[in-house]
Amino acid sequence: MKNIDYEYIIPLTAPTYLFVGEKPVTVLFEEERVNVKSWREVYSVILKRCNDNPEHHEKLMYLRNKVAGKVRIFLSDKPDGMTRPYKIDENLDGEVNYGSSTLIHILINHILIPAGFDCYSVSLVLKRKY
Repeated sequence: MKNIDYEYIIPLTAPTYLFVGEKPVTVLFEEERVNVKSWREVYSVILKRCNDNPEHHEKLMYLRNKVAGKVRIFLSDKPDGMTRPYKIDENLDGEVNYGSSTLIHILINHILIPAGFDCYSVSLVLKRKY
């Protein structure tokens, strides 16, 4: 029996445990589609979209070096001290060395919501094999 690829859409705000073991294919910003290949790409596409808005950019710059977990900083003005930094903008790097569930949780709850980004307008297309 062959494996069948099945794609489905899930809101970014869904419980993050639903992302574990799934493969992201596309980020949907209302009707705009951006193809992705990994959870790190999902993180970067959404965070860059947030950063493109001048108001959100200002808030992200304020959040640098202030939002952190127990060991690592989530947003910083430099990549020093991050395990796997991802450059979002000049003087703005994000830590992406997490699994899908944790990465999306950090993105939503510690970065996007404090920056004022509308997480409810974003959905993900995920692929599952049967």
